[in-house]
Amino acid sequence: MPDYDLTVIGSGPGGYVAAIHGARLGARVAILEQKDTEWGGTCLNWGCIPTKALIHGAEVFQTVRRAAEFGVRVPEPEIDWTAMQARKDGVVEAMRKGVQGLLKANGVEMITAHGRLAAGTRVSADGRELSSGSVLLAPGSVVTLPPVPGVELGLTSDTILGLDHVPESLVVIGGGVVGMEFASVFSLLGTRVTVIEMLDQLLAPLDPDVAGRFQQLMARRGIVFHLGTRLEEVVQADGRVRVRFGGSELQPEQALVATGRRPNTADLGLDQAGVATNGSAIAVDQQLRTNVDGVYAIGDATGVSMLAHTASYQGEIAVTNALGERRVSADYTAIPACIYTDPEIAYVGLSEAQARANGEDVRVGQFPFSALGRAMILGETSGLVKVVADRDGYLLGVTIMGPRATDLIAEAALALNFGITAAELSHVVHAHPTLPEAIAEAALDVDGRAVHVAPRNRPQQATTPTG
Repeated sequence: MPDYDLTVIGSGPGGYVAAIHGARLGARVAILEQKDTEWGGTCLNWGCIPTKALIHGAEVFQTVRRAAEFGVRVPEPEIDWTAMQARKDGVVEAMRKGVQGLLKANGVEMITAHGRLAAGTRVSADGRELSSGSVLLAPGSVVTLPPVPGVELGLTSDTILGLDHVPESLVVIGGGVVGMEFASVFSLLGTRVTVIEMLDQLLAPLDPDVAGRFQQLMARRGIVFHLGTRLEEVVQADGRVRVRFGGSELQPEQALVATGRRPNTADLGLDQAGVATNGSAIAVDQQLRTNVDGVYAIGDATGVSMLAHTASYQGEIAVTNALGERRVSADYTAIPACIYTDPEIAYVGLSEAQARANGEDVRVGQFPFSALGRAMILGETSGLVKVVADRDGYLLGVTIMGPRATDLIAEAALALNFGITAAELSHVVHAHPTLPEAIAEAALDVDGRAVHVAPRNRPQQATTPTG
């Protein structure tokens, strides 16, 4: 009899959710994490949670600065970076303990050790061998750096969290999600920010129209962009970094290299165990099975989608399949993506450009937050909701840029998941005055029926026939 029914390697949002799900199905479960300080994985310790804690601090700072707009007089606020960092660390520690508490409460054995596959479904935990009915690989991802001289002199998304003060100037190398979140937060805190991006668009694969509008908003705030530009070299000089790109040079106080992440599979024993890979990613099928019987993989390590909630979703599916409860396949159609900039951006499904590239005959509805009562009350009127439907009106995707977009996208994900039409979405009664009303209006606009914007084509006035 094996030591465990299920052994999970990695305690991120995929691993710990999978372990708890397995325990609640009655399995004997062990979970391995290599350091005591990293329970909860990258998301909790270095990614989603600490970054959003800092972002919220910056948002509070900006809200106080704008207090006079709302009839409230307060002294000019100041940044207490030490306190902001302490709050961020406190949130992380509390959530880390929460994950450990949940695992313990569900009877999952927590093992602090580096886990790697030995053979079949056997796992080596710092030399101690564990036998298991099934193994779930959830090792996450790590920062990757581009092959550019001196790039290691810059900060990464991990190390920037440990800055002891707000830099006076910052060059962000990479205009993806991580880069733009940090560009946005430090801009709000008063840092002069420059973004260098190799592609001609920020935040790919975001809807190009929305990405362009976002860039315009950031430029008005003072962020400088160099798109379609390659990084050439980073050097150290006079205690600062020099960033050379496209024939130009900048000497900021700090440089952030935010050019992506790769699956954390280098020391997982994949070759020894005979697990197939696609590059550095673990190859899996729709049921999250690898080519080795009893071995499953989820999360960033699969290269399917580097999002925490995707990993959690995959974790439940993989465990359901591994424990033989029933066979379930993953469906990534309605996985939302959230970008915590100011304004926030979120999307689910296909953008207009993607739908057209797929040969769809699309219909598009849009509604600006500038026409929404609740957004005006909040003083946050930048952005829009964009709904993409096929020729028959069935939803293909929704993109939102504006206040609380990362919360609003849940309704769109639900609608897309259940395969409803834009008309059916618009028929749902939305409370007034609320931000979700913008989704209903954008859905109405697919048929040109949005109420609170001028009509695309003014309807013809009825005439009274004459005698």
